[in-house]
Amino acid sequence: MGSDVNRKAILAFLLVSVILGSTGVVSAQPAPIGKYIAFRDDDVAPFTPIDTLTAVNQVHIDENVPVTLGIIPHPSVAVTGNELLQDSQFLVYMRSIATNQLFEFAQHGYTHVNDRLSSRPSEFAGRPYAQQLELMQNGQDDMKEAFGVTPATFIPPFDTSDNNTLKAAAALGFTYYSTGFGDFRQSYGDGVTIEPASIWIGATNITAFSASIEAAKNATERFLNGPQSGDTFIVAYHVWDFNSANGTFDARKMELLRDYIDYLKTLPDVQFARLNRAQWEGNNVLVALSSMEELSVAPVQQNRLLAFVLVGSVAIAVFGAYAIVLRRRLRRSGRRD
Repeated sequence: MGSDVNRKAILAFLLVSVILGSTGVVSAQPAPIGKYIAFRDDDVAPFTPIDTLTAVNQVHIDENVPVTLGIIPHPSVAVTGNELLQDSQFLVYMRSIATNQLFEFAQHGYTHVNDRLSSRPSEFAGRPYAQQLELMQNGQDDMKEAFGVTPATFIPPFDTSDNNTLKAAAALGFTYYSTGFGDFRQSYGDGVTIEPASIWIGATNITAFSASIEAAKNATERFLNGPQSGDTFIVAYHVWDFNSANGTFDARKMELLRDYIDYLKTLPDVQFARLNRAQWEGNNVLVALSSMEELSVAPVQQNRLLAFVLVGSVAIAVFGAYAIVLRRRLRRSGRRD
């Protein structure tokens, strides 16, 4: 009988080992590739009405949906020094959200002034590489000084640039580059991921603004249903598009943005991400994404912890039973001797 119990104990131990190994393997598998929606808010800058920026950002906070803020570091060419430090109201607000993972601080050029050196409006296209690198470096340094943030995403003003712009961005450590369709044909260059804005929303007139939201919904449907549409849909807007014709904030436009976000939440298999490929899980967990796969980090860790607790308890019981059997066999053997 002792040999029978011993065999059962060993078989139970082997079964537990298999369960433990398979649990670890299954939990570590990448989740299926999904569709990602990223919001991009351009022209965030000092010395502009702060009420509009805070109101639009509040929609993203209320909806728990991330947004990448395209920040212009030096919008007034005639001003010297770091302009991000010179508008105290803007500075205090931006610092208050700098650690909020819903917001990515991206660099949107340096001055956002058309250099008139190319056939298209651009701040950078047509300039020598060294000059582009210097301008971009100035903006990056200003953002670090003002917000304690090193931007990972570069957004060229006017959605236009050239190869030297991309080269300079790579040299300064930018890993993501969001521009317009037609700026680059490739999606990756110099170690930088290039992604164009998919759709623009916004207009001064409320009717036109509403129409842009409807167009965005239609474009979103095409993106989700198109097998060749890629994995990321970038919705871009300018913060000043939420003002009325007289420059004051228009709350009706804010509600239209909220309506669009609520619509997106009803769609299956849609996840929200920042342009730097960090996905907002909605439970205060950010998961770094590559362009190919996502790892569900938090659930995997929880599943492994539960598995180890359960398996550990079973293992203790099995070894306890085995020890009892072994002691009984030794006692019987001792009696016979």
